[in-house]
Amino acid sequence: MSQRKNAGKQFHEKNSSSSFTTVKEQRVKCWKLYDENSCLVPKRVGRCRAAFPRWWYNATEGSCQQFVYGGCDGNGNNYVTKEQCLEKCAGVTENVDDQATSRNGANSSVSSVPRKLDSSDSSGDAFNYEDFCAAKAVTGPCRAAFLRWYFDAEKNSCDYFIYGGCRGNKNRYFSKEECMHRCFDKQLYPVLPHGTKVLVLAGLFVVCLIILLGASVVCLIRVARKNHERALRTVWSSEDDKEHLVKSTYVL
Repeated sequence: MSQRKNAGKQFHEKNSSSSFTTVKEQRVKCWKLYDENSCLVPKRVGRCRAAFPRWWYNATEGSCQQFVYGGCDGNGNNYVTKEQCLEKCAGVTENVDDQATSRNGANSSVSSVPRKLDSSDSSGDAFNYEDFCAAKAVTGPCRAAFLRWYFDAEKNSCDYFIYGGCRGNKNRYFSKEECMHRCFDKQLYPVLPHGTKVLVLAGLFVVCLIILLGASVVCLIRVARKNHERALRTVWSSEDDKEHLVKSTYVL
């Protein structure tokens, strides 16, 4: 009888351990599936009015991009750092494509999602020096206080500023290293200081004004000459010459 009890106890413990392991594995699979599905949903700002910088995975572009989170009603595609976003979602689109291919066969008609693995591209937009590096730092109208870095094209170096949390521009970076990596020595032409730009524009305006005045003077001179020639032709007409000859003959 005791042998049966021991055998039953061992069988129960074995099944319980196996069941626990299975449940644990299922939970891990569910969490992995949740993370992958979170990477495929679009970003959600939410209806609240806070301004928290967050990162989301753009499955179409295949890259992590920054957005402003309102503070509530978000979704799983919401990460504090770019590194966390890449850790959770990098390669998710490739896994989805592989699963679709294995289900539908080698000649599946499901098109793969284009993937862009440019870790230096923090916004997913094409690099433009004027937008990412030459633009002035913009704090924005929101009242948060985030320490950010911007590239000063006149000094060819990065400096920090306080970002309000919304309506900034693309010349905004989380670290000095990221800022320098993006913009240092990337300008294709020398950037003039603001004062120099004003002087150059003023000089161009003066030159254009002088050219216009010169052209006006030349036109006035030509008009005056034409009027003078017309006046002379009117005074010494052929009738006046005949009258002058008749008077001269009468005197003689």
